[in-house]
Amino acid sequence: MSEHQPPPGTPEYLEQGTGTPLSHPSAPDGVAPPTRGRRRGLWVAGGVVVLLGAGAGAWAALSFFRQGAQPAEALPANTVAYISLDLDPAGGQKLDAFRTLDKFPAFKHEVGVSSVADLRHKIGYQLVTDAGCSGLDYSRDIDPWLGDRMAAAAVPLGGDRPHVVVVVQVTDEDQARAGIAKLEKCSGAEHHLGVVVKDGWATLAESQEVADEVSTDADKADLADDATYQKWTKAVGEAGVVNAYASPDIGTVLGKELGSVLGGGMFGPGGESFAESESGTVQSSAFHATPQSAGDPFSQALSTFRGGAATVRFTGDGLELAAAGDASSPQLAQLTGRTGGQLVAGLPDDTAAALSTSFTPGWLEKELDSATGRLGEGMSKDDIERELSQATGLTIPDDIETLLGKGVVVSVGKDLDVKAAEGTDDGAGVPVAATVKGDATAIEQVLGKIRAKVGDTPLLGSSSSGDLISVGPSEAYRQHVLAGGDLGGDGTFSDVVPDAANANAVLYVNVDALQATIDKASSGDDPEGLANLTPLRALGISSWLDDGVARFSLKVSTD
Repeated sequence: MSEHQPPPGTPEYLEQGTGTPLSHPSAPDGVAPPTRGRRRGLWVAGGVVVLLGAGAGAWAALSFFRQGAQPAEALPANTVAYISLDLDPAGGQKLDAFRTLDKFPAFKHEVGVSSVADLRHKIGYQLVTDAGCSGLDYSRDIDPWLGDRMAAAAVPLGGDRPHVVVVVQVTDEDQARAGIAKLEKCSGAEHHLGVVVKDGWATLAESQEVADEVSTDADKADLADDATYQKWTKAVGEAGVVNAYASPDIGTVLGKELGSVLGGGMFGPGGESFAESESGTVQSSAFHATPQSAGDPFSQALSTFRGGAATVRFTGDGLELAAAGDASSPQLAQLTGRTGGQLVAGLPDDTAAALSTSFTPGWLEKELDSATGRLGEGMSKDDIERELSQATGLTIPDDIETLLGKGVVVSVGKDLDVKAAEGTDDGAGVPVAATVKGDATAIEQVLGKIRAKVGDTPLLGSSSSGDLISVGPSEAYRQHVLAGGDLGGDGTFSDVVPDAANANAVLYVNVDALQATIDKASSGDDPEGLANLTPLRALGISSWLDDGVARFSLKVSTD
């Protein structure tokens, strides 16, 4: 073997033309030349470091944007109602919340917090201060164990009524027990509070027996894993700072409570409505309804409720209250119309405010039937129709259904001058109109009856185009509305009305468009109020059906 043979793993360098191996480049004295294995080790080690760094970063990001443990984990699966407060929602909302709230001087100057810890401390400190207990110190007795999430719930335990319990997240169980004991001592209550502290939660109830039973039932099957709870909380979308859930059994519970207040007239004689009955049993419930309530429209609405959820969350530059519930109830059938949303979406782009709704054929007839049921035997449907006809000069219900057509939208133009409108008796020139989609000729005939009854005023001026008729004091504005536009495509509008094309009803206010009007109307009387109104851009409220789910949204956007 050649004396120049390199050690294993060392690359060979050959002389040009001869193929003879070159000796390895010299290395400093006492330092071994690098080897291929060592270089490979450095690359592997570097790769591991990079992967670990990326993994840690991804974990941190997911932890920041992921919702943490929720109070539903500490409540039984048969909980009938639940409302929670989350001071530390998903990371995106934390950023949105403080960014949005800091735009309002009232929050920035009077609350003045910039983190969840600051907010929790401020709220807790104020509550302890208001309690007036000299021996209780928030920083020492409460803050060391109080978590960011809590909830109140109604939990059935086999009795006539569900029990109200409170669940609080705790970060230190021993300190939580000591702190709660101090709180109870400070309150001076005659009856001892029921407390169970375990698994990061404190369950508080009216008695120890109730607290123990709630905790035990939650261990067997908790609300967070309940299929109905998951269905509706998923339907409502991302959880927010306030979250609520109502199980299908809540209708029965509310019916019983109202029955106790109203006596037997609504739910049957002698409060017997909720005795056990095979034909009236609500599935998966400890509560039972009897057929006596079947004829009452309000009872029907309660009995057909199949659950729902709601949340208040921060969304980018604003706030939203969103709700989702079962749409199978006959009382929600009238949400099927889309005319109201389509009328709003087709308004001129410069519309400052609008309110719309949809109507289904025979809607007033159904309302009168329901009213008769609510009024009992004292007044018949014919009596109601006769009195309304005498008061309005219209044929009830036909003329009203004709007048409102398939849907109506009341809109306000951006040039509204409130003070000028207040100075006129007949509203002449005010940019306000009610636009109806229906039979314009038939609607005009009904308007003629109304004019004959109240007089021919500018408020009842009308203009029509196709199947649209616009009624209002300003002909110029009526024509402007009938010319139409694309309000639905406007960003300010779509930010607060998420699905106008399918909406049954919509309320929209463009605060920016009305800012000059608001400033003028206030005459500088309330500068602080105006300062807190200025950050608002728009408000939207809408309701619609979505594949068997009834949805509701209230959104506020800011500049």
